[in-house]
Amino acid sequence: MRIGAQLVAITFLASFEGVCGAEPAREVLILVSRDPADAWAVSEVDGILGVLRGAVPRVETFVEYMDWQPGISGKSYDAELAAYYRKKYTRRNFRVVFLADEVALAFMRRHRDALFPEAQAAFCGIANAPDPTPWLTGVLADENPTATYRLALRLQPDLRRLYIFDDAARGGAARKQRIEQDAPVEVRRVPLELLRADTAHALFAAVENLPPHTAVLTTRSGVAHRMQAELSARCPVPIYGSRVQTHLAGILGGALLDGDRQGAEAARLGLRLLAGEAAAKIPIVSDLPPRLVLDFGQMQRFAIPRVLLPPGAEVLNAPRHIWEERPNAARAISVTIVSLAGLALWLASALAEKRRSAGALKNSLSLLNATLESTADGVLAVDNEGKITGCNRRLIEIWRIPEALAIQREDEAIVAATLEQVKAPEAFRQRLRELRTTPEADSYDVIEFHDRRVFERRSRPQRLEGRIIGRVFTYGEITERLRAEETRSRLEAELAHTRKLEALGTLAGGIAHDFNNLLTAILGYTQFAHSSLPAGSPARADLEVVLGASERARELVQQILTFSRKRPLERRLTRLDGVLREAAGLLRASIPAGVDVRCAIEGEGGTVLADSSQVHQAILNLAANAVHALHGQPGAITLRLEPAGEPLLGACMCLTVSDSGHGMDAETVTRIFDPFFTTKKPGEGTGLGLAVVHGIMQSHEGSVAVESRLGEGTAFRLYFPIVAAPAAGEQETPAPVPSLRGERLLVVDDEVAVLRVAQQMLEQLGYRVAACSEPEGALELFRASAGNFDAVVSDLNMPKMTGIDLAIELRRIQPALPVVLITGCIGDGALEERAARLGLDQVVMKPFTLAALSAAVHRAIAHAAPPHAERSAAA
Repeated sequence: MRIGAQLVAITFLASFEGVCGAEPAREVLILVSRDPADAWAVSEVDGILGVLRGAVPRVETFVEYMDWQPGISGKSYDAELAAYYRKKYTRRNFRVVFLADEVALAFMRRHRDALFPEAQAAFCGIANAPDPTPWLTGVLADENPTATYRLALRLQPDLRRLYIFDDAARGGAARKQRIEQDAPVEVRRVPLELLRADTAHALFAAVENLPPHTAVLTTRSGVAHRMQAELSARCPVPIYGSRVQTHLAGILGGALLDGDRQGAEAARLGLRLLAGEAAAKIPIVSDLPPRLVLDFGQMQRFAIPRVLLPPGAEVLNAPRHIWEERPNAARAISVTIVSLAGLALWLASALAEKRRSAGALKNSLSLLNATLESTADGVLAVDNEGKITGCNRRLIEIWRIPEALAIQREDEAIVAATLEQVKAPEAFRQRLRELRTTPEADSYDVIEFHDRRVFERRSRPQRLEGRIIGRVFTYGEITERLRAEETRSRLEAELAHTRKLEALGTLAGGIAHDFNNLLTAILGYTQFAHSSLPAGSPARADLEVVLGASERARELVQQILTFSRKRPLERRLTRLDGVLREAAGLLRASIPAGVDVRCAIEGEGGTVLADSSQVHQAILNLAANAVHALHGQPGAITLRLEPAGEPLLGACMCLTVSDSGHGMDAETVTRIFDPFFTTKKPGEGTGLGLAVVHGIMQSHEGSVAVESRLGEGTAFRLYFPIVAAPAAGEQETPAPVPSLRGERLLVVDDEVAVLRVAQQMLEQLGYRVAACSEPEGALELFRASAGNFDAVVSDLNMPKMTGIDLAIELRRIQPALPVVLITGCIGDGALEERAARLGLDQVVMKPFTLAALSAAVHRAIAHAAPPHAERSAAA
């Protein structure tokens, strides 16, 4: 009847769970190699069950002790077990099988496909890693005799030898070999020795006579296992073990393998398998740490102090103190004793302490007050409601608080007085409101005053016994620091801008040098072709277009050279009023009719040292920008010349070009002198105009300033230093001078096209010309026909040998030889200074004209006329 009632109850509960939707329990099987009397086997099962009991969803477990023993179990027993399990669990669907020890694993390998084909397995208690199997994972039971050996060395500093139990199974020999491999240095100091004992009598006889300063490591020896307690009583030295369940009784301790831990870790792996993970993807656990366990009674027996224990060691069987067994009573007694003692001490010292406290309080207040008043920062303390609780004199000075308000602590009046002084009063109030909502936060902000003072404000909560009771603010002035940083930033920006201009100038000069060589050939050959055609030839008109385009290209190169300051200046004493009137007339004829050009000259035009063509170029560039700023709308461009003073330059003539256009914002103004920077659309400008103006003013030792606002137009002011000498008149370009005697010239240039142009120009003038494209060849030719050349025309910049170096070598052969240098880029001035020291003052810029080349050659020969006349007479 009882069994029937139980079945009914179980059926009812199962139905109830089904109705309620509870998830059915997952079923697992635990196969244990040994019988239930084996402590190690039971501990493994306990470890597995301890983890599975708390699993969600619930896990239903079935345990089978296989009771396997060597010599008794065999093939027939294995077959009987397989048949028994097949019949017993035919209706069970085990998803996971736990395998405790090697025999269970071997059984599973043989019969899994027949018994549990869908199951995965997790093993424990196995020393050596099994062959990889897709359905298998687990925990290795790696005994660590080396860790126990090192524990013995720590607990027994005078240890001289460690004996290891061994029997026919040779387990001791394996452990000895493992320790010798892992700790060779320690083994040389404290050697190992096997202690063979196959019977109890031999075992007791061996341990009873062990010398002092030794120890024993017990193994899985069958005799030692069965006689553990009696063995410990007869052994005069400490015994160490390797497994908790096998050796714990009667040993001092060790780094012990724990079957419970083995089972628990295997259970965790099994839960992962139940959750759907594949066993093949779960690594076998091989590093499960052992338990460092010591027995308190054995520690006392062998006088092992606690200070020698390693971190994390467990001490078992230690006596419990009264405060552990009866904590409430012990606590009450302790509190009473301490209270009485404390009360007595307090009564004895209360009066003296009160006197000391009063003096210390006065001293602390004095020190605090002196510290607050000596700091350079303003300090303000407020409570949680924002009421002022204290401040120093510096704070009153910073906020310029009237003395009466400071004394009376009129908070509202003080706040009103401070808000009048800051630039952003509402942000000031909002920040204070935020700090009240976050009382534990530290803060930092910057406050600007109307009088341009700037302070950084920091604050932290004020705490008393862990409770926030207010907030302390400090105000430090950073006005001068910010101004210094602004000045430094401005100077760094100016320096970077200057370096950028210098770098772009160097690049522009190099490009212009090569471009001038090309233009020289283009202009020269085009002029030759143009002059060789009859007046009515249709090709003459085409060539005139080419000449016009070449001239515009030449002007562009001159602008680049002006920007890079690599074009030679022809500065003369000049009055700028004439240059300004000429530029105004050209503007009126070339700009839209809706733009009014006004020219105003005030006072007497001072004399300046200037290249009038470059000043003219600067005016035209500024005027072109002014026209663009009007966007095709009617407007006015004003050209004004007037005396002015400039802080760095002194007395100056100020030439102003202003417009009524749309103006520029501050960011654009900072970049307008950058080369190739332009606000024009593609095709409307190159971005070089204002960079050229900047270069012109630097080459004239002057300066340029700009004023512009959006919607109010732009004004550029060019400052030219005034000089005292009267202005000199302009010289006209001389006409080509033909050769009078058919002088013989040597022309040298590494650019063949430029070489041919110079040769043909000079031959048209009646000179006899020999041409060389290499300076070395020219030097050899001159040496071979020394005295037969009246002058040399050489390129200044040539590879391997410059024109100056060539001139020096030629003058060693013919000292008074006239030399004319031609160049496409002047450079940084070093070559020009060297040429001047050598008397090479005839320099022609590329692209050169027939008139410029003929004039330079004529002057060079004329200056050397006496030597030439003597040579001609001698000839």
